[in-house]
Amino acid sequence: MRFSFEQLEAFVTTAQERSFSAAARRLGKAQSAVSTAVINLEVDLGVTLFDRSGRYPVLTVQGQALMCEAEAVLLHCVSLQDRANNLNMNVEPRLVIAVDDAIPYAAIAGALRRFEVAFPDLELEIRHVSQDDILHAAQRGEVMLGLTFAQTHYPKEIAFRRLGNINLTHAVHRDHPLAKSDLISFARLSDYRQIVATNGRKLPTGEYLKVPRCWFVESYLMLLEAARDGMGWVTLPKRLIADELASGELVELRLEAYPFTEWTVGTDLIWNTSPESGKAAAWLRAELSRNEINV
Repeated sequence: MRFSFEQLEAFVTTAQERSFSAAARRLGKAQSAVSTAVINLEVDLGVTLFDRSGRYPVLTVQGQALMCEAEAVLLHCVSLQDRANNLNMNVEPRLVIAVDDAIPYAAIAGALRRFEVAFPDLELEIRHVSQDDILHAAQRGEVMLGLTFAQTHYPKEIAFRRLGNINLTHAVHRDHPLAKSDLISFARLSDYRQIVATNGRKLPTGEYLKVPRCWFVESYLMLLEAARDGMGWVTLPKRLIADELASGELVELRLEAYPFTEWTVGTDLIWNTSPESGKAAAWLRAELSRNEINV
């Protein structure tokens, strides 16, 4: 075997970014280095991976066929490094984890109780920060574990495990005009103000709903208060407004295009594989990985 990890990484990243320059920025390398790595991989494999006749590189039939294999090899490499790190574990004196506030404490409470028994003298800090902040903090090594909304792909040093899903819902105050509608089209929804949390969360409504009038708030708590005040419609984890929905103060909106489908977003446990994981971080990661989050 003549090809290298760096060549596979360049190939996969270029395919994901659909650009040699974007792949270079993501990998922190020169564009010429990424392009050369892909060319050398094509020579080593004896196939053409990209059609370069257009403005952007496009996977050939051969490239498409080998993409999944290359991704699998990279995942195994990350797993190998992670396993090697864990073979030489030391107990760290302090552990910092970050949890998105959309994830209920009950989902991790059992693991934390067992953690306290296993490491009674260890100092634990739990941060509630935004999705993007959790990822960046993990990249910088400021947090050892993060529980966050799922993303389509992560930086090469970040590993993840899918733990489940969080159910979302669109809601308005009972006196809002939308509350009186049965099935609501995207066009009708866009006629009214949306209140959006500007906390880094990328909820799955964005790709469908192009709302010209938006107000922005900093947290789910403010989002809920704005909805209760009738200022507009919101998208929130359903568990956070269960009481308001039960009392009738807020009304769940039924979208015409999704009359029988829950709006859900994946929940991932993430960690940085670059530094060695301490014994406590590895233990808690294993415990959290056994939990299924579906709320």
